[in-house]
Amino acid sequence: MALLQLTIIPLGEGVSVGDYVAGIQEKLADENAVFHLTDMGTIIEGEVQDLLHLIGKIYETPFKQGALRVVTNIVIDDRRDQQIHIGDKTKSVKRRTKMVQK
Repeated sequence: MALLQLTIIPLGEGVSVGDYVAGIQEKLADENAVFHLTDMGTIIEGEVQDLLHLIGKIYETPFKQGALRVVTNIVIDDRRDQQIHIGDKTKSVKRRTKMVQK
């Protein structure tokens, strides 16, 4: 199981990208993906080959919404010694600290 962080940034369309992000979230939901939207991107979980296939399906979404240029950042954490799921790494860090998040 792997985690993929996806950030798609349409360029030249103004400062707000919320409509583009919403379009991608809808496409992920349509594909029955396991995902979580964060302030800086979307985390998706699955097998690496499935995640890469999924990216191929959703990549065109902002272009279909009118974007003419898109910058895409993809980070994959593929851990083979144990299953990881969305939120596992955050929980692990929280167990190790007494800091309270606001």
